[in-house]
Amino acid sequence: MSDTGLYASIYEQLRETADHIDRALVNLRNPSMADRARNDLADLLCKITDLHSTDPEVRLIGVILKQEPPGIPALHALARTLRQRLPNTTEHSQLEQLALSIDKECASTLARIKGRR
Repeated sequence: MSDTGLYASIYEQLRETADHIDRALVNLRNPSMADRARNDLADLLCKITDLHSTDPEVRLIGVILKQEPPGIPALHALARTLRQRLPNTTEHSQLEQLALSIDKECASTLARIKGRR
């Protein structure tokens, strides 16, 4: 696979995860969708913080999140919290930071595709 193909695949995986998080964040603000969004987000966070996963997508995102705030331990704790209740202001900020971290990696990967890095 060419470098462009590899980066395009990485970008696609990151973009899907970022979109998933963004949709959940928006739906958390909608009372009729908040519980579903909360559980959906908890499932995603459990998946991406599974340090023993053999899923390449999970491992890729795990490597990125080890280097970016809020970090794997905070996200794992947040997943447990979301199983019980809606996020408070601090936890919501952590979720937004997660979304920003993944968006930042998407932008970096897109720059590589375009040959800028």
